[in-house]
Amino acid sequence: MLEQKFKYSRLLLAMTVSLSGIATASAADCLMPQPRPPEAQESVTEIDGVKTTTIITPENTIFPSQDPFAEPPGSNHLPTVYKNVCDGNGVEVPNTLPSTPEHPYNLHADPVVSVIDKTSPTDDLIMAFRQIRNSAGSNAVAVQKALDILEGNPIQGRNYSGMPLLHYNGPNKVKHVQPIFENGVKVGGVVEVHQVWFDSHIESDTAMIDPSDVLDVPWTIHYTVDTLNRGHDDFAPMVMYFDDPALSPMGMPPMPNVLMDQTFFPMEDGTRTAYEVKMAPGKYYNLSYHWGWRRHPPRVQVAENARKMLAGKTLVQWETSVFGEHPTASEADKLAAIAKIGDLAPEKRMWNTLRAIKAHGSASKQEIAAIYRAFDQWQNRNKLPDGVKADPDSDWTLFFVNNTIYGQMKGITDDSAVTYPDWTLRGKTVKIKLLNGDHFDHAYFNVDFGGRRGWENTFQSTEAIGGAGQWFTFGRAHWWVNAGMPTSNRPSLIMTPPATGSGDDTVVGEHNIVMQMNFEPSRRIRWYQFDPLHHDVAVWSIH
Repeated sequence: MLEQKFKYSRLLLAMTVSLSGIATASAADCLMPQPRPPEAQESVTEIDGVKTTTIITPENTIFPSQDPFAEPPGSNHLPTVYKNVCDGNGVEVPNTLPSTPEHPYNLHADPVVSVIDKTSPTDDLIMAFRQIRNSAGSNAVAVQKALDILEGNPIQGRNYSGMPLLHYNGPNKVKHVQPIFENGVKVGGVVEVHQVWFDSHIESDTAMIDPSDVLDVPWTIHYTVDTLNRGHDDFAPMVMYFDDPALSPMGMPPMPNVLMDQTFFPMEDGTRTAYEVKMAPGKYYNLSYHWGWRRHPPRVQVAENARKMLAGKTLVQWETSVFGEHPTASEADKLAAIAKIGDLAPEKRMWNTLRAIKAHGSASKQEIAAIYRAFDQWQNRNKLPDGVKADPDSDWTLFFVNNTIYGQMKGITDDSAVTYPDWTLRGKTVKIKLLNGDHFDHAYFNVDFGGRRGWENTFQSTEAIGGAGQWFTFGRAHWWVNAGMPTSNRPSLIMTPPATGSGDDTVVGEHNIVMQMNFEPSRRIRWYQFDPLHHDVAVWSIH
């Protein structure tokens, strides 16, 4: 019955009208890349051991200055072109047109939807903490259950089993696209990705995808998405593609080309939805950014290209240099990897307190209160946790901890949404405070989603099947890097040094960012900022 509902609704979608106007023609058989601007200027100063990186983005010469919010959709909004995009050689890149009026879901067939148990890690933690409180910590089974959830140990009958809330197992989350042959000819490939969505979280068994065996052929991501309690959302993987790497000078990274939402498909609590999403040839692949607009940020998770090189190392090498090649091979390996996570992380506070309770077989009132306090703060990454203060002189403060990002806007009391309405026109300067609570370096990266080079809406409305309706259409944008990409002129990453000390005596690492935005934002998103070395869930976007 559920599958029939979705198939019937697809027919309704095909009959609705485009939200983005009449398509315009392109001179080529595919959509050519937009002009690429020069690099931003970067300079670094240091006072009392704390570095400040100042970024001045170049003046936008592609579009005239126009406030996209006061005069929507803005001068950087492009006409819709219902064609695949081209690379810089003028070669068509397959599977880069996500939606058309005739085929609203152009990159995947009808998903297969089934009913599952919707119990989430949150649900089981609440139950375990209640049992610990009622037994004053003497319920060893409840204590171990909570530890198993945090560590990602196998939990029978739970769809989230094996996905730790402590983010130390990145080296285990690398998947290889398996090639597919027909009559001895490579025709594609497939990779399996499992995600669970609940509360404000997306956890995945895949943080990096290696497309080495499908560089010249299209391939497919087979997503299995389990929507647990309070996970209801529209599935929205946004893929980012590079231009052909052969066009870049020797030793330089591939140039940005386009990004796009590949689907907007509503998912209900207690369902498993299986998607077969079509991808462009692997040589173009940058990353897949999975986001849930109903709780965004922080509901986000990213799968990176495992082949990507930054500052002389692959992303896999960056991850293993911190957590080891096999962080779950033994208890000693696990403890060593978890030790890299800072003690100010709410997840680590829960873990430390539970281990103390387990060691002495009882829990004090203070320990029980500490567990509940940390649990509440884990649920809200739009507010800084205990022991971390927002910088009053910065527009927002980002706190790297537990291999993720907690953030807080200056002067914002409503933490259910993260917006920065002060940037509408070019010339705006923002200040960002970066704090690091983990015991390893975190880097900073900032990407423009089409404000500088242009963005378009393509056909979409999920209103008929309970989705986002008029709030979102598929977006396709010509992306660019604002800050953080090492180049021949700027070989260094923007690093925030690790924390020192432990427990409440932790001293966080610091880095300041001053950024002048000499272009207008797109209406879709103002800032996409993340740690490029340990991406996964270390994202904190601003609309």
